[in-house]
Amino acid sequence: MTQPRFRYHPDPVATGSAVPTVEACVLCGVARGWRYAGPIYGRQADVLCLHCIASGEAARTLTGAADFPCMFTDATDVPPDVPFAVVEEVTQRTPGFGSWQQPSWLYHCGDGAAFLGPGGYEELRTHPDALTMIRDDLHQLGWPADQADAMLRRMDASGEPSAYLFRCLYCGVHLASWDIG
Repeated sequence: MTQPRFRYHPDPVATGSAVPTVEACVLCGVARGWRYAGPIYGRQADVLCLHCIASGEAARTLTGAADFPCMFTDATDVPPDVPFAVVEEVTQRTPGFGSWQQPSWLYHCGDGAAFLGPGGYEELRTHPDALTMIRDDLHQLGWPADQADAMLRRMDASGEPSAYLFRCLYCGVHLASWDIG
């Protein structure tokens, strides 16, 4: 069965945000072959299909405390030039991704960036702009250059610390955030 397309998360299967299942979605009742495997900030659903996320049904139905819509990622550090409609699409109609702490979506050129997946040092090396972004972040946190470089070399796509790779939908620059348990 075909899955919906997500502007800000082009391949949730490849990133691990969707996993195979034979069970039906608890919202729509349809067995679509894949279930969402990322964070849910709202009422939890054992089996949630990507179609219910894409349509907004999951955000409407799985409302959290004080009737806030369910979200699949946070909306922190959103630049002021990003329209609210983009923030709604990213947080409420796009599959999120797992991380060691609470994941944070990245934005660039006044829009949400496309999530490409977790990455380690090897993936970062193929995207020097993303590598520089994390190095600059570590320097801003006061890390000396040698310790920042050692931390970057320890980045592991399936371990920790880990990087999370994004790509700007307009200018194509690669972005990254990082996390550690």
